[in-house]
Amino acid sequence: MGIVSVIPERCKRCYACVRECPAKAIKVKEGQAFVIEDHCIACGNCVKVCSQNAKRIEDSIEDVRALLKQPHRKVACIAPSFPAAFVGVAPGKVITAVRRLGFDEVWNVAFGAELVAREYLRLVEESRPSQTPIIATPCPALVSYVNKYMPKLRDALAPIVSPMVATARAIRYRYGSQPVAVVFIGPCVAKKNEIRDPSLESSVNSVLTFDELVRFLDSEGIDIEAQAETEFDGPCAYIGGAFPLSGGLLKTSGLPADILDNEILVADGKDRALAALQAVAKGTRKPRFLDILFCEGCISGPYMLNDLSQYARKEILANYVNDHKRWVHSQDFRKSIEEFKHVHLRRTFTPQHLALPQPTEDEIKAALLGMRKFRPEDQLNCGACGYASCRDKAIAICQGLAEANMCLPFLIEELEDTCTQLQSSHRDLESAQQRLMQTERLASMGQLSAGVAHELNNPLGTVLIYSHMLLRQVQKSDPNREDLEMIVNEATRCKRIVRGLLDFARESRVSKSPTELQGVIDDVIVIMSTKSEEKKVKLVADVDRALPTMSIDGDQVKQMLVNLVGNGIDATESGTGEVTIKVRYAEEDKRCVIEVIDNGKGIPQEHLSKLFTPFFTTKELGEGTGLGLAICYGIVKMHGGDISAQSEEGKGTVFTVTIPVGAAETVAVGELPVA
Repeated sequence: MGIVSVIPERCKRCYACVRECPAKAIKVKEGQAFVIEDHCIACGNCVKVCSQNAKRIEDSIEDVRALLKQPHRKVACIAPSFPAAFVGVAPGKVITAVRRLGFDEVWNVAFGAELVAREYLRLVEESRPSQTPIIATPCPALVSYVNKYMPKLRDALAPIVSPMVATARAIRYRYGSQPVAVVFIGPCVAKKNEIRDPSLESSVNSVLTFDELVRFLDSEGIDIEAQAETEFDGPCAYIGGAFPLSGGLLKTSGLPADILDNEILVADGKDRALAALQAVAKGTRKPRFLDILFCEGCISGPYMLNDLSQYARKEILANYVNDHKRWVHSQDFRKSIEEFKHVHLRRTFTPQHLALPQPTEDEIKAALLGMRKFRPEDQLNCGACGYASCRDKAIAICQGLAEANMCLPFLIEELEDTCTQLQSSHRDLESAQQRLMQTERLASMGQLSAGVAHELNNPLGTVLIYSHMLLRQVQKSDPNREDLEMIVNEATRCKRIVRGLLDFARESRVSKSPTELQGVIDDVIVIMSTKSEEKKVKLVADVDRALPTMSIDGDQVKQMLVNLVGNGIDATESGTGEVTIKVRYAEEDKRCVIEVIDNGKGIPQEHLSKLFTPFFTTKELGEGTGLGLAICYGIVKMHGGDISAQSEEGKGTVFTVTIPVGAAETVAVGELPVA
């Protein structure tokens, strides 16, 4: 596990860490963020922005506890930013509390800053004839970033140690060959990474953040507020305490900090730091000296213990430094500098070129398409994924760092599509359930109808035979003749109902064969022309000329259309009615669509769901059996098709039948397909 890692159960897909990581060392896999240890520069930006506290920092408390148990000298070095971290607590009490943990001495890293500042002044003087820029290196996150991602600027890094390392070397210089354990305490996560650098080994043994210090003191029962005030051990500093402020290096070293001096560039904060480095790398800016920090001064490190603004912390620290330097005697300060003038403050840098390979344009384009970025205007560059632009996100996908579904617009579109599909599936399911219920109902009615029809057929035949015999024997003037004619007519009507029942539940088979639907339509027009003429209803055929030959049972389809056209004629007004048979071929799904359209009185909405139910009719009593549409439904379903009705009262009705072109085959009536 690296210095910075992710706590999976707390990570909530906000991608703030991806957005704030200057090294793009956060990888997202299956929605979960991971820190790539080799790529991480431990700047702590991800810690600052994580509202869920989902980042875990390497804990060094137990390592320090073990160091304190050793018999040799133990020295703590406190970062000069500490007065701005422990707000409301006298600095001397913090020093005492640290000493009570078991340290023999507590040094102020501000003195290391004094040594480093003089070394920078010397370096600038030595390199004045050169045009190569000098990048100050107190910030370990900056050093790590340049080392890993901007090798072009590696030679510009000032070969000078940070104040932390300078202080540690001063401690070891004072005690010579005596074994000494040195622990640095400050707000910076990157210091934990700095002490691992091979060129700086054996300088600092361990690093505690201010947060770890507070937890360590609590575990030992040490109350900072209850401590007496004491001073730092070791040499005294003068204005080195200003080093944590933006531009503090210039102030401490005496280098000019004129805002009009373009030879010196000061930049703090991730975005300004990166912009400055890129400008120098591209040659658009050519300063002689760059003072760059990845935080907005060390007073804005990730573990400063409070939410005060940068300006409030600056005021606290400035007041402390100004007050402190009043009590420092120049003679004592010169003596301290003289004692440590031979401390070695130079360093080297270990190359670590980790820049990921750039994908090709084709690969980037494919990644953009995978995010539904089909056109330039689809690239919203909203930054929700953590990347500045959709193109940057596509590059990260190609490099294995990101996933397409990190894109918020992409997720919204996916969700909308899923909702649409679910709604469509729900509607399809409801429709299928209704059709299944209708099919089951028709099957049950068919079985019942067949039994009833067979049982009624024989007695009805007997009634008709004897009633006709009686009718022939009775004179026209006989008063009983009218009653006998009534019996014959009603028995005949019953016979028609029975015939309809048998048609509905017949046990014959539908035989499909190659059939021209145009011919079937022509026959229907001829059959229904007499009825339409009697009703003075216009009968129209609108048939697509490109109809293919179909595999259907022509007689059954003809019967179905005769029933539908007949219903349409019955529903229209005499003299103004019109019934149209419209046929077209839907090539995309190889089906013929037949519409029977009338401009009649229409069907009430509450009746539409009952249309294909046996014995349901909207006609007057005695004018219909209620089996016609049920028979139509059965014929259509046996052909693997579908039938539906749309109607508006006062405007007319449209019956729509779809039948697949199909291949020649035979289907039993009882084998109705379930839609």
